[in-house]
Amino acid sequence: MTPQQKKDFYRDGYVIFRDIVPKAKVLKAAQTIFADLSRIWSESMRLGRRMQFDENSPPNELKEGWLDAVKSGLRTGVNAAILDLVSPSDELIPSIHEAMGEPMKELRGAQLATIFPSEPHNGITECGYRALDIPFYSWHGHLDGLWNGSAPPHQRTDRPMNKRELSEWSKEGGRNGVQRTYPGTNCNINNFTGLLGIPLSDQMTEGCGNLGLLRGAHHHIEKFFQHQRDQGGPLGPDGPDWPRIHEEAPNSSGLRHYPDQVREKFRDTAAFTEDGHLWPKPDLIKVKPGDAVLALHAIPHCSTRNESVTPRMMAYFRLVPESRLTKNGNVCPEALCDCWLEWKGMQDTVAEIRRMELSPA
Repeated sequence: MTPQQKKDFYRDGYVIFRDIVPKAKVLKAAQTIFADLSRIWSESMRLGRRMQFDENSPPNELKEGWLDAVKSGLRTGVNAAILDLVSPSDELIPSIHEAMGEPMKELRGAQLATIFPSEPHNGITECGYRALDIPFYSWHGHLDGLWNGSAPPHQRTDRPMNKRELSEWSKEGGRNGVQRTYPGTNCNINNFTGLLGIPLSDQMTEGCGNLGLLRGAHHHIEKFFQHQRDQGGPLGPDGPDWPRIHEEAPNSSGLRHYPDQVREKFRDTAAFTEDGHLWPKPDLIKVKPGDAVLALHAIPHCSTRNESVTPRMMAYFRLVPESRLTKNGNVCPEALCDCWLEWKGMQDTVAEIRRMELSPA
């Protein structure tokens, strides 16, 4: 990272690297994803035709090819072409290592986030509001590592969940594989150090499924976690001043994916729904193949609606330094309370900027 990029990273909580990933590798990664998606589609069509014209086809035989295709698609994130996007021999990863001040744990795979163009849907999101009612292309940011319900969001606005629905939704394990609580850690959230996003499609205009980032929110998030720690914890939802469930949401069971105290810091540029609920305005990230975006865990983020005519494709990698202890998995309360703790190569920049902020004018 250049000195200016480090200053931008401190100020905004994210930084965009332009033209840093070899285009040939980006193209190969995109082709790999499309090949696996094509195989799933082709097998689905083959299965459908056989079911339509051959009533005596053995069910197990029909499903076998389709299941093989789906399993292949689920493994795309660990394909060599995807991992080659973060090869240490290229410029990107050494630049991040320089800011982190040490090597990171081995990257074993990517989350492949593809958003296909479609008619805008009006389903209720995890925050309890209908997608089309949410401003800024339905951006309703979250921090990673938070429980998202053990069943899909309640889709009714005329009544809360009944006992059976509430029981299914409230189980400890979320649909995203995250626990609701982490006993023994005084923490209800797990965290990585940095989120690295590599675009595999052009996203230079708004409305194409852009990643949205709440610029500068990490300063407030850090202070909020310090406040929770000073109050005795736990850190995260259900801790001090962070009620997990937003009962006033239209479906009576919205999830607060970051604290209301932080939302309020962005009131001046926010939009509001008819019920008066505040929706901070994110930066809609404009990137193209060859670029990369690096964001702190402490920056609320979320994809947005794709109103274009082409799929939006991103490969996400979660970064953690080699030195992090793993006795509690990805739960690191110290790094929640100091979002620069695991960025040793940023320490001089952070200290210099904070010293200048404290100096009298």
